[in-house]
Amino acid sequence: MSVLLVIPARGGSKGIPRKNLTMVAGRPLIAYAIKNGLSAEEVDRVIVSTEDEEISSVARAYGAEIPFMRPPELATDDISLIPVIAHAARSLRDPDFSADIVISLQPTTPFISGSIIDQAIRLQRETGCDSVTSVVKVTHNHPYRVQSIMDHTRLTPYYPEGERFLQRQDLPAFYAFSGGLYLRKRQLLDTWSGKDFCLGEDRHCVIVNEKEALNIDTPIDLAVCKTIMEMSTSKQDQLP
Repeated sequence: MSVLLVIPARGGSKGIPRKNLTMVAGRPLIAYAIKNGLSAEEVDRVIVSTEDEEISSVARAYGAEIPFMRPPELATDDISLIPVIAHAARSLRDPDFSADIVISLQPTTPFISGSIIDQAIRLQRETGCDSVTSVVKVTHNHPYRVQSIMDHTRLTPYYPEGERFLQRQDLPAFYAFSGGLYLRKRQLLDTWSGKDFCLGEDRHCVIVNEKEALNIDTPIDLAVCKTIMEMSTSKQDQLP
């Protein structure tokens, strides 16, 4: 079973201009995803899908393949991830390689390690499931604490039954997509209807912690990431 890992990295970004090339602890942000993908033992090929020549050049320098350039129409603000990944799988025309499993790894999630990627692949092989996604436990803004607002200021519990959990520690466990890693069987992408998340019927997950789930969308996210990276580097420097 062949595994293709795709890192989707377009040049445009509104929240953080040129986000994928932003320097973090001495490396462009995209370099971390490439390094993590290449370190995964179960991954056969790591490619970057981009329409941007500078990203393409940087990605090659860090060891990723750029077998094609992404069409501009698949690099707009309103395009979803799924057609980008499906295009990447179709465009990799290699008679000696056909991906059975396609993984998308966001370049904005630098703490999704190679071991997490391998865990997802091995889980799919063990279960035969349609998809594996990275999820993180909901610790803030729990669904049972969600409120609707009526008449501008009147609060109405969306889940009235949730009010019986007075202490945060008593709330049932909920998990949310971290947005970093999506593993799919190739046929899901080939037959996607365009009306769902393309995860199939049999969905499994790997649970990541809050650090591993960090997804850089805003300047605050970037500042947190840089702080974590700097702390990690500092600790390594102190080792004998």
